[in-house]
Amino acid sequence: MPLSEGKLMVKTYLENKSKVFTGEFTLPNTETYEKEAFIALLNQPDCVKIRIHYGMDHNKEICAIIVGVDSNGNEIAIRNNGIFASKSADDEYVIEISTRCPPNCPPENDKLLKKLS
Repeated sequence: MPLSEGKLMVKTYLENKSKVFTGEFTLPNTETYEKEAFIALLNQPDCVKIRIHYGMDHNKEICAIIVGVDSNGNEIAIRNNGIFASKSADDEYVIEISTRCPPNCPPENDKLLKKLS
């Protein structure tokens, strides 16, 4: 998609997110992830795409849940294979842990909002 369409989508989201949920739910402006998580996911056998689900944590904050997709359209997770020494090699993981904005907004967030205005 052209960058201009992406900017318009972000602007529309930011302008309307408070209308989606009110009160006890929180929608992020952005979520930032460690690249190692994506490398681990993309290195899974036959991982050809990434799929994003939206979930809600125990604080009722909306968050992205990221899984891989194989060439047949099936979802795949990250197999441990020693990523976490204290876990079984058969454990599977999805990408979920991120730095959320708000409250942890990078300085670029303000610059982006100004550019979108």
